[in-house]
Formats: sequence, structure tokens, C-alpha cells
Amino acid sequence: MYGLILTARSQRFLVGRDHADDNRRLMRGIITILLAGVGSTWAETPTDHLRSMVESERNFYLEAQRKGTRPAFLDFFADDAIIFRPGPVNGKEVWRNRKTDLELIWEPTLAVISGNADLGYDTGPSKWRVDKSKEEWTYASYISIWKKRPDGSWKVAVDCATENPPPTAGPEPLQLKIPNEGNGARSDSFAELQTEFFTAARADFITAVDKFGSDDIRVYRDGAFPAAGKKMAIQALTAQSGGSNMEVMHTDISSSGDLAYHYGKYSKADSAPVSQGYFLQIWRTNSSGRWTLVLDWQQALPPEK
Repeated sequence: MYGLILTARSQRFLVGRDHADDNRRLMRGIITILLAGVGSTWAETPTDHLRSMVESERNFYLEAQRKGTRPAFLDFFADDAIIFRPGPVNGKEVWRNRKTDLELIWEPTLAVISGNADLGYDTGPSKWRVDKSKEEWTYASYISIWKKRPDGSWKVAVDCATENPPPTAGPEPLQLKIPNEGNGARSDSFAELQTEFFTAARADFITAVDKFGSDDIRVYRDGAFPAAGKKMAIQALTAQSGGSNMEVMHTDISSSGDLAYHYGKYSKADSAPVSQGYFLQIWRTNSSGRWTLVLDWQQALPPEK
């Protein structure tokens, strides 16, 4: 964040009735100069805001390496942050009650922010282990949704991941996606979008993703690397063909109405045995102001015995 220092020195104003207009013009000029200075000093671009969010992620990581994972999560999680165990629970409470720490390494490779810079998310590869003396890592891909607080700080609002095989190559370079200028959708239209998508998903989930998904959609499922792009996403979902009943538990939308997420429960009654679990979806408006699905995460519950 940029700092602002204003200095002032005493002025001798013209006095008397004959100089009243001069005084008013002088004061208007001083105010104009001050406002222009504030505007030029505080004007941050969307990329500046996005880099600020990524810097918060970086500081989160550095604190985890210096102080340990548990204190870092307690510092950077919002008080009402959500993680999935397997359903949504208060993440800060889980980490506060955790008895053992673990070594966790992660790196963002994609970061996205809303037009008003109050909501964003990042995602990338991660790995963790409990015993630092052994080279036994669990590999995963994480998703963190960030919200800006009234004091300007960024805190994690939702955090989840899917496990995947060990990577065969290093992480991709960080990709930053800034908002589409002037094309945000109204926040109340997102409720209509939810109804349309869930209706389509009940008939066939893959068809719904194909219809509403963005060209660069990412799909996250346990046991596989994230599928990036609509073609790869559809291929990754072929084993999950059929309809899905989806029930929203929470929705949040940026103040600019161009970035939103919701999470909740899903079930597939047409599978045997019945498949059910939890989902997280992130939606973003495209250049035409239309809501598109940019990220779909699901975690299935173990089959009932």
C-alpha cells in the first residue's frame, strides 16, 4: 500500500470585504491541489491490488516456514474462514485445536481479483508431511479465496485442496488475471445464474459445465491434477456423467458484482452406490458481463457401508 504524507504551512489570507472573492478562489485552488495530490498518490491499478493479495499469500507462506504452519494459519485465516473436514467447518477453530504441526509448502500459479479489489482467489501446487525426518510427502493442489478486510488487509475466507500424484515438472509461472473493465454483472443476477446452472446440473452435470464453463475453467478432483481448459475439464468429468443435485450452503459476491463463489452439498442419486459430497465453485463475469464458471472443486464422501 502506498503511504501519503501531507504537509502544510501557515498562509496569510487576504482580509476585508473587497478581497472575499480572492479568498474563495485561493481556498478552492488549495483544495483542488490537495485532492489532485491525494488522487495521484492513492490511485492503484487492478494489478497493484492483485499483487497486494499475492504478497499476502507470500507472507502467509514465509510465516509458515519461520513460525510453523499452525500459527501462520491462525494469523492469516479470517475468524469465519471455512475449510472442509469433510464438510465446511470453521478453519481457525480446527487449527487452534490441532495438537501436532506439519510442514507445508505451496506456491500460487494463478491469482484472480474482483473489480473493486475486495475478493480474489489463488491456486497452485502444494505438498505436506508430518514427519520432517522422512521424505514422505503428500502432494496436492490448493485453492484459497481471499477477502479484503476494512483495514485493508487480506484474509483467507475459504481454503481447500485435492490430492494428486507427485508432479513430474516444476510449477508453472504465476499468472495474474485482472478484472474485465466495465462489464461487471449485477450481484442479484447471480441468484438467477445459480438457478439456471443447478437446473441444468440435475439433468446432466457435464452438459451444465460445458454450457456455463469458461474456456479456461479448472476442475479439481482427488487423485488427479487439476484439469485446465474446457476440453480437459470435460474429459476429466466423463467418469461423473449423469445428473447432480446441488444444495448451496453459502454464497459470497464481490461488491463490483464480477466475482462470486458458493459452496454446498451435492448428491448423484443415479449412481450405485449413491455418490455424495461437497462442492466449491468460483464464478467470474467475462468481457460481455456474462457469468461463467471458472473453477469447480468437489470432494466425494466415502461410500456408506
